[in-house]
Amino acid sequence: MEGWKVRGLLGLALAICISYSVLPAQAQERVGVTAEGQAPSKPVEKLVLGHNVVHNERISTLDKGQVQIQFVDESTISLAPNSEIIIDEFVYDPNKQVGKMTATVTAGLLRFVGGKISKQSDAVNFATPSGNVAVRGGVAIIEVKRNTTASSGARTQPR
Repeated sequence: MEGWKVRGLLGLALAICISYSVLPAQAQERVGVTAEGQAPSKPVEKLVLGHNVVHNERISTLDKGQVQIQFVDESTISLAPNSEIIIDEFVYDPNKQVGKMTATVTAGLLRFVGGKISKQSDAVNFATPSGNVAVRGGVAIIEVKRNTTASSGARTQPR
């Protein structure tokens, strides 16, 4: 069983929405990426398309930033501006299409769309300051307000 555990999120594709200035079309310029990642014991770095996310990495979006993380089981997490998440664990066996994901949402708004591992019971869990949200086979929207108790609302739909 140990052979199939993938503790890092290698092979993970990271798509980043780029912010553009509000200028006429001919004058629009790319103003940069507004999302950051911080692997354990590493400095904060700007995220770019294809950035590998590792176990326990903190992913933050800034005022106008958005980020989408695509996992190898085809699950995705989209973060709205001013959001932060830590990927605590991701384990996936592509041959059996089973695994587990746990993440901590510290602030902001996220949308989770389930992939292969979300079809299992108790395989996808999000920790928030006000409690845990378990997702099975669908879509969840989770919001955690900064410096408050937290507002955690999950809505799941069959996929």
